[in-house]
Amino acid sequence: MSDRATQSLASPVPAEMQDLLASFQDIPTIPEVLARVWQLVDDPNSSASDLEKVVSMEPPLAAKVLRLANSPYYGGRGRVQDVQMAITSLGFQTLRNLAICLSVASSLGNPRPQASIVDHRALWQHSVAVAVLARALAAEVGAVEADEVFTAGLLHDLGKFVISLGCPDAYPKVVRQHQVEGVTLPQAERAILGFDHADLGRAFAERWRFPERLQTLIHSHHVAPTGGMERAKHVLRLADALSYELRPVRILGIEEEHAVDPRDLDQLGLTPEWVDDARERLAARVCEAQEFMNLL
Repeated sequence: MSDRATQSLASPVPAEMQDLLASFQDIPTIPEVLARVWQLVDDPNSSASDLEKVVSMEPPLAAKVLRLANSPYYGGRGRVQDVQMAITSLGFQTLRNLAICLSVASSLGNPRPQASIVDHRALWQHSVAVAVLARALAAEVGAVEADEVFTAGLLHDLGKFVISLGCPDAYPKVVRQHQVEGVTLPQAERAILGFDHADLGRAFAERWRFPERLQTLIHSHHVAPTGGMERAKHVLRLADALSYELRPVRILGIEEEHAVDPRDLDQLGLTPEWVDDARERLAARVCEAQEFMNLL
């Protein structure tokens, strides 16, 4: 459905979504130490030593950073022995991505309400798969910031998690609408809630003060790319579709099908034949990210 395709981030927030956000007493917040990591990474005057001091102050964070730095995905394979080595070998932007990764994993680890049917672990695994595929696609097609689409992949379905916590009885109704009426899940969300998970994800990302470009990608992953950043949007949409094929999950207790949109392939200069040839290689990249998936 394309009725949201021309909406901008400046569009008024639906009253129903305002009520939901206002009702939250326990919306997860970024842990202070992770927020500090973000600040240092974005500060051109900061050093690896500054980052090491902050990360080392939080032993669980330091342990997870080392664990991920030594994972096959980053090629460490046990060679990274301390936080400073991790920062030096991975680089500032990768550490920033790890901080985001750990923030989201920590938030998704909250117990889901009894009425919710959203499988938080499956949601996290899907998010990691989309992030990994988006990075791989960015490297393949060029002219896309790999770190940016990786982060967007981790966060693109954040709105589903917020709906799970704030409206735990909503998704059974959404799934029923989807199955009975034959509409897409975002269309069913809008019919039941007055907004969809991409709308809410963008609003939540704004609360967390994510960069506006990241808010834009979160908001637009189910609509035809317009209004700038089209190449990154096509990468994210293609990664989302491929993830359901390469690593199927049941986030809502049903099989979700997201066919690859030929427009995404065309705009990125790719073909169905390329997808067939790359499928095994892309699946291997997702498997290498198992340590990310095990964070939840």
